[in-house]
Amino acid sequence: MLKQFPAPTHDTQQTKINNRNSQRNLLPFFWLLLGVYIAFAVFKAFNSPLIAAEDIFGAFFISVSSTLSVYLWCTGKAFGIPIFPLFSVTYIWTCAIPLMSGNPLVFTYNTSERFFASTTVAAFLLLSTLIWYQFVNKFPQSKTHYRTLDIRKGDSIFIGILFLGNLYNLFNLAGWISIDVGSFSLIRGAILGLTAIATFAMSYRFGANKLTQIKKVFYLILVTSSLLINSISLLLVASLTLFLIAVVGYSLGKGRFPWISIVIVMSLFAVLHAGKASIRELYWQQPIQPWQYPSRYIEWIDFGIKSLSAKEEDRTESEQSILDRASVFQQILLTQSMTEKGLPLLDGYTYALIPQLLVPRILNESKITSHEGTYILNIYYGRQTRKDTQTTTIGWGLLAEAYANYGLLGCGLLAFICGAGYGYVSLLSINAPIFSDRYLFAILVLSYAFQTEFTAGVYVAALFQSTVTLFVFVFFFMKVQKLETIES
Repeated sequence: MLKQFPAPTHDTQQTKINNRNSQRNLLPFFWLLLGVYIAFAVFKAFNSPLIAAEDIFGAFFISVSSTLSVYLWCTGKAFGIPIFPLFSVTYIWTCAIPLMSGNPLVFTYNTSERFFASTTVAAFLLLSTLIWYQFVNKFPQSKTHYRTLDIRKGDSIFIGILFLGNLYNLFNLAGWISIDVGSFSLIRGAILGLTAIATFAMSYRFGANKLTQIKKVFYLILVTSSLLINSISLLLVASLTLFLIAVVGYSLGKGRFPWISIVIVMSLFAVLHAGKASIRELYWQQPIQPWQYPSRYIEWIDFGIKSLSAKEEDRTESEQSILDRASVFQQILLTQSMTEKGLPLLDGYTYALIPQLLVPRILNESKITSHEGTYILNIYYGRQTRKDTQTTTIGWGLLAEAYANYGLLGCGLLAFICGAGYGYVSLLSINAPIFSDRYLFAILVLSYAFQTEFTAGVYVAALFQSTVTLFVFVFFFMKVQKLETIES
């Protein structure tokens, strides 16, 4: 079991040893997952005729760079919530696997362009890992006081948050709520942030066996309902992110992965993703009543099974595999290729939009959408017209946006920001009680580490809204307590 703060009789050195030993419990799972990934990579490489030696080396370089921080954390050489390791490992399926699997969007570029892009990604990951490690390779002394939520009330409060979040999403999808755009944005940001925090905290305590039996039942019902309600909107990213947060929380509390749950749920996600294009053609952005959920899921699963059983060449672009759709590597290739051909860099244009995004829409009715930076990138590089952006959003990711603005210098600056930012937040979580303001903020930041397609404007605006919500929550529900009076 992972212990995030010491018992009153333990000194910091003993707590450090306990944390290191707890993290090392996950090391066998790291090697197992790495072995499975290597076998998958070898299979893909030998079955993709387009792959050159440079692609294999590039994919290998990215894979090593993305898993280095995970290894450091699992061996107990780094401490705190593993925010950066989870951020870093996303580059395996967004950049490394597209190289190995012969992703058609990636292989429209020549070998030298693919190799340069893979080197850029790997160098970014190595530099950011180095910076992150400077923050988390130490184990600071515990503070004597923490602002924290009463542990006896915390479970009930978080269960209440999950219930209210489900109720709001259910009513919203049914069309039973009519509010202005500004209020909707504020409420949605608050619910997303608090739901992520509640899911992680309760999953951690579930794994650590700190919940009563009745609270375990309530939590399982609520988190399952949350996954179902979020998915029925036909946007799978929210429910997938929530599931990953639950897995991370449970794994940290239990000291092992919930393999059976992961295999079952990810298999269901794969089926739903395969049928997503067909179900969207029928019901996209249409209200759905709660009693229609069973029939809608049956129809959706049927579409997914038919899509998965269809021949590869018969699938449309909208029916790409979940791994193909996860790729953002083609965006990095696009920016580098167009820059090489003479298209000027944006020189910070998409970043200049960020201050406007921090003003609540309720105070500025003409406020631009948080995806405006994404739209600008797609229009500037010829991926979409302004009219196209009204119906479809093509994700870019932070690294491609950084190169589009400042080239390799931008990638280096992003490495510093990500490494230092995630490192500092993780440092705050070391030795802190799980219901403290420090730890809950780290959980909040962790929930955004999985968002691979966000540009800086979307990321900063969403995190800012959620942070303000957390600040209000801390102000009203938390109080400063001595460490020895905080129950585990």
